[in-house]
Amino acid sequence: MNRIVTSKKIIYLFYIAIVLFFTYAFFVFIQFKDTKKSIEEAYFQANIEYVRTIAENISKNLQKITTDGSLKATLQKSSALREELERSLELFRTKRYRYIYVVTKESNSERFRFLLDGAKENKSEFLEEFMPLKTEKWVGVYKSKEATFFQNRDAKGLWITYLYPIIIHNHVEAILAIDFSLAEERNIQDILDIFIQSSKTFIVLSLFVLLIVMLLLSYEKKRTRIIKEQSREIQEFNNTLQKRIEEEVAKNREKDKQMLQQSRLAQMGEMIGMIAHQWRQPLSAISSASIAINMKAQMDMLDSKSAIELAEKISEFTQYLSKTIDDFREFYKDKKEKQDVTYKELIDSTLNIVEVSLKNKNIKLVIEMQSEITFHTYANELKQVLLNLIKNAEDALLEKGVESPCIKIITQENRLIVSDNGGGIPEDIIDKIFDPYFSTKKNLNGTGLGLYMSKTIIEEHCEGKLSVHNGEDGAVFVVELSN
Repeated sequence: MNRIVTSKKIIYLFYIAIVLFFTYAFFVFIQFKDTKKSIEEAYFQANIEYVRTIAENISKNLQKITTDGSLKATLQKSSALREELERSLELFRTKRYRYIYVVTKESNSERFRFLLDGAKENKSEFLEEFMPLKTEKWVGVYKSKEATFFQNRDAKGLWITYLYPIIIHNHVEAILAIDFSLAEERNIQDILDIFIQSSKTFIVLSLFVLLIVMLLLSYEKKRTRIIKEQSREIQEFNNTLQKRIEEEVAKNREKDKQMLQQSRLAQMGEMIGMIAHQWRQPLSAISSASIAINMKAQMDMLDSKSAIELAEKISEFTQYLSKTIDDFREFYKDKKEKQDVTYKELIDSTLNIVEVSLKNKNIKLVIEMQSEITFHTYANELKQVLLNLIKNAEDALLEKGVESPCIKIITQENRLIVSDNGGGIPEDIIDKIFDPYFSTKKNLNGTGLGLYMSKTIIEEHCEGKLSVHNGEDGAVFVVELSN
C-alpha cells in the first residue's frame, strides 16, 4: 500500500514538473520573440541614424560652399566644383551604400533635376531631369523640411532610400538622397529565425520525450517483473537520447563559434596583412635553420655546436615573432589615461608596425633624434597620429612615383616633424587638407578623414598643435606637444 502511494506521489510531482517546464519554455519563447523584434528595430534605427549623420555632414559642406543663397547657381557657375563634389560623393559608394546623389525641384512643379550624381558609371548630367519613385515622398520633404525614408525592392533585393533636405536661409534648396541595402539586416533576421525554429524543435522534442517517460511511469503499476525489465529499457533509451541531445548541442555550439570566428577574422583582416609583412623574413630564417638541421642530420654532420647555434637562431626568431604580436596588441590597446613616454619609445613602437612595409616599397626612412625628452600624454593616440603621418607620406610618394623616395622623422624639444621628398602639396589646397572628407588620393581609397582625425587628436586630446607647410623637397608636418 505504501509503495502504491509513493508511486502516485512521484507521478503527481512529475505532472507538476511537466506543467512548470512547458510554462517556463513558453514564457522564454515569447520573451525571445519580443527580443528579436527589439534587436531588429534597434539595428534598423542604428542604420538610419548612421545614414542621417553622413547626410548631415554632407549637407553642412554643401551649405558652406553655397554663394548668393543658391546651391544650384553655385554649382552652375563651376563645373570643376561639381566634379570635385561628385568625386567626394563617390567615396561613399560601397556594396552597402549603392547610390548617393543631390536633386532639386523646379518651382511650382513636381519635376526634379540632378545637381550632383555620385555614380561611377552612367553618371547623370547637371540639371538632367530625374523621375523619382514615390514622388509624394520627395515633394513632402520640401513641404515639411524634414528628412524621411522609404523602402524599395528591385532585382538586387530590398533597399532604403533616405531623403535629407539641404536647407539654406530656411529654404529647401535641394534633397540629398542615399540608397542603402538591408542585406545585413536580413542576415540577422535569418539567424534569429533559425534560433527560434531550433527552440520550437527542442520544445517539441522535449514534449515527445516527456510523454514517453510518462507512459513508462504509468506502466510501473503493473507486474514487478515487467517493471524491472522495462526500467532497464527506459534507462538505455534515455542514455541514447541524452547522447543525441548532447551531440546536437555540441554541433550548435560549434556553429556559433564558427560564426563568431568569421566575424573576428573580418575585423582583423587589415592587421593580419601587416603582421604578414613582419613575419615573412623571420619565418624564412626559421625554415632555413630547420632545413640546415635536417640536412646535417641526414649527412651525419650535425655536431652539438652546430645544433646549439641553429637552435639559438630558431629561438631568436621565435622570440621576434612573439614580440611582433605583443607590439600589435599593445599598439591598438585602448588606454584612457595619460602616461609618460619618450620620443624614442614613441618612434620605435610605431616603426615596429610600419618599417617592414616601407622597406618592401623601397622607401628610405631617416631618423634624426635632435632632442630626447619625456612628456605626459595619451601615448597610443599619439602613436596612431605618427603612423598616420608616415602612411600619408608613403601614399604620396607612391602616387607620385618618386625615384628615390624618403621619409624623415626629426625630434626637436617639444616638436615632432615628419617630412617627405614627394614635391609638396599644391598651394591652392594646402589649407584644406585638415578639413573632413577632403582627400588628394586620386588613385587610392582615401576617406579624407585621416589628417582631420590626427589634428583632432593632437589639438583636442593632447593639447598640442598639428600644422603643415611645404619644404624644399616636399610636405612637412609639424606636431607641437605640450610637456
